[in-house]
Amino acid sequence: MSKNRYYGCHILYRVVVKHEHLKSALSQILPDHLEAQDKAWIQHVSYMSLRHYYSLTARWQKFLHKPLKDQLVSQLLTFSLAQKFHAQVPDHAIVNEAVNTAQQLKKNWAKGLINTVLKQSLADQDFQTTTEQQQYNHPDWWLAMLKKDWPDNWTDIVRANNQIPPLWIRSRPNLSHTIGQPHPHLANAHLMTDNKLPHDLLSQGKATVQDAAAQWAATLLDPQDNERILDACAAPGGKSSHLLELNPNIQLDIVEQDQQRLQLIKDNLQRLDLSAHRLIHGDAAQPDTWYQGTKYDKILLDVPCSASGVVRRHPDIKLLREPRDIMLLTQLQTRILQAAATLLVSGGVLLYVTCSVFRAENERQIKRFLKNNPDFKPHDLHLPDSEPQSPGYQFITGTGDMDGFYYCGLKKS
Repeated sequence: MSKNRYYGCHILYRVVVKHEHLKSALSQILPDHLEAQDKAWIQHVSYMSLRHYYSLTARWQKFLHKPLKDQLVSQLLTFSLAQKFHAQVPDHAIVNEAVNTAQQLKKNWAKGLINTVLKQSLADQDFQTTTEQQQYNHPDWWLAMLKKDWPDNWTDIVRANNQIPPLWIRSRPNLSHTIGQPHPHLANAHLMTDNKLPHDLLSQGKATVQDAAAQWAATLLDPQDNERILDACAAPGGKSSHLLELNPNIQLDIVEQDQQRLQLIKDNLQRLDLSAHRLIHGDAAQPDTWYQGTKYDKILLDVPCSASGVVRRHPDIKLLREPRDIMLLTQLQTRILQAAATLLVSGGVLLYVTCSVFRAENERQIKRFLKNNPDFKPHDLHLPDSEPQSPGYQFITGTGDMDGFYYCGLKKS
């Protein structure tokens, strides 16, 4: 008897009830011996369950007379409906497998309920969402922020957030043959229209998976020979490696607070046969613990953020984030920005980056910084397809098939 649904509902339980990240839940729950095809199916249905969580859950709740207290059974029902609408599994197989899974979960008392509720939900042709949260599959507070920040674009952002994300590849500058669909403005960015990874190029260190919006970071910083450059919040290292690919003759210091994520950067550099000047296990907000006294010509500051611009890649974020997180993140961003500003030479450029579409983390953050730091001025950037802000530039999620990113150049006088 297959245990795919058993694993699937435990993954949802870990995310929804235990507030674990999806990638962590997948690695914890899925056994090593599981066939690659089964792993891929469970991962796909898990992602789709979380991407459309509010509407899928509303579909089965419609047929309950009172709230269902058992969270594992709740997740099994949601995981089951995701199979119909997002994995093309036949109705009879969905019901039979869900009842079998209830037995595996030792929830025999729920078999009749699951059988009845799923049959009714699957046959329901008249389902209508009753709240915006269900309609748009985002928490109410998130929708409120988007409406306030992007009154003309919020529905486009939400629609893009609920899509399966495109696959972008960054090739080495010297790659001889063309892959995918080239980006109109980024020489090394390629959209894989078949959504298939070029495993041979990745294993040979000739390519890296990186969204086109993220590839602007190193391009805008434009590393020149012998420049001292700091990548202050570097994991997983995609932007660091891009800087070194564009110019290996720089002195690049890479800072990452998390030891495991620092190891990811080391592994990535090794795969690409690149080397940094220093790999530092340290806190970007506390440079006193690692800074060696020589200021930097350029600083890349891709700060921790809500990740609201990459939620289509990480649908669990919609269920894990809370309004309070935005306040805490903006406070952390302020500390990191202030600390980094002291490490820049006069005439140097700091590139502030987030993968967020929330203005609190973006131009409002920079406006406050400029007010408190009169020796800094906005540095003009050329970013086609972005929305110019005051200050900075915003890629709106989905524009040009790219993720939502904010960029602002800051020049020290």
